[in-house]
Amino acid sequence: MCNSTASAATGNASCFEYRWIDGAENVEKYQPGGYHPVVVGDELTDRYKVIHKLGHGAFSTIWLARDKDRASYVAIKVSTANAPPREAEILHALVNFSDTKGGPGREMVPVVQDRFELQGPNGCHRCYVTSPAQSSVAAAKFCDLFTVETARVLVAQLVSAVAYIHFRGVVHGAMFDALSVEQVYERFNGPQTQDIVRVDGKPLLPNAPPHATLAVWIGKTAHDISPSEARLVLSDFGEAFSPATEKRRGDEYHAPLTVVAPEVLFRPETPISFAVDIWALACVIWSIFGTRPIFDGTLATWDDIAAQQVDIFGYSSVPREWWDGWEERHRYFDKAGQPNAGRSVFPSLESSFEEDVQAMRRGDDMADFGSEETIAIFAMLRGMLVFRPEERATAEDVMGCKWMKSWGLPELEKARKT
Repeated sequence: MCNSTASAATGNASCFEYRWIDGAENVEKYQPGGYHPVVVGDELTDRYKVIHKLGHGAFSTIWLARDKDRASYVAIKVSTANAPPREAEILHALVNFSDTKGGPGREMVPVVQDRFELQGPNGCHRCYVTSPAQSSVAAAKFCDLFTVETARVLVAQLVSAVAYIHFRGVVHGAMFDALSVEQVYERFNGPQTQDIVRVDGKPLLPNAPPHATLAVWIGKTAHDISPSEARLVLSDFGEAFSPATEKRRGDEYHAPLTVVAPEVLFRPETPISFAVDIWALACVIWSIFGTRPIFDGTLATWDDIAAQQVDIFGYSSVPREWWDGWEERHRYFDKAGQPNAGRSVFPSLESSFEEDVQAMRRGDDMADFGSEETIAIFAMLRGMLVFRPEERATAEDVMGCKWMKSWGLPELEKARKT
């Protein structure tokens, strides 16, 4: 049984121990409490042989392995020793309810096929096995666009998945990096590795592997994914929690700034709940429709993102008590709530949609969204992007909105019949 008191691996020391490796996990976290030193060729529990790397996160590395018992590929998530223990338990609960309530989103939650623990130089690491659905949505759409039809299918599935987990009482908490398209191909390039080297030139300790393995790309680009291939998986439940049994404050929310809800920025000391997922969901929907996020997180601070939110939705959208309590507002706005002269001001939602979604599609000779659908998209997103969390649309509301009923769900049903 893993000991949950393993010391934390922060990787924030003033003197770095290892040379940085671009595209790999933070190798500074190969220390007590951090990553387990896995390399291609390792055999885990004598059943799974590691053949490639699928990715990494703040609390895990994910590996493509061969299940010798079933002669099939699997994905194995190897958590850091200090990772919260709840992820596998939450996933197990979400897919093992005896009833079928909550809608079709249950299909988008990965099934945990096996669980085990690894003891290593950095502590005890919880591991769980799922199907290798690791062609990430973000990677697929890098410098590319999904077709209108595929985007509808993905968004409809994502909304359904969030509605399901919310119905079951779970907040996801990290939606931005948690989307995969369920497709794996038999052929892929061999592992690319880079040696891990200590800055001081001394030999490596057992805490770190001899080299870092770069993640394999086993999917398609966005434009090449057809609606019938767009089978979305909502994964990475490492930040998930149940508000009924666990209180979590805004300053304990670890999502990227580009999807952080305003209550987290303006009231970080207050508890968060399902509404943070809804704001993040709207941001992810936007990125699936287009190429860029609504908010620009490049070198941004919490206050920069708060200012962008005010730019886009207007000073009148901000609760007065939040505005009055925002100490840094003078850096961005005058006393009347108008943007300070000389700074870049983010355009309205409508202007951004035309430039970042519609114009980009037309520029790539792709179909854009029709006028009636665009109106429905704005109605859906504006209900989700409300500053006060208690006034924000719920997942159930989004499931019942006009866009889902008229475009999202019909396109999903059509894709399933193909």
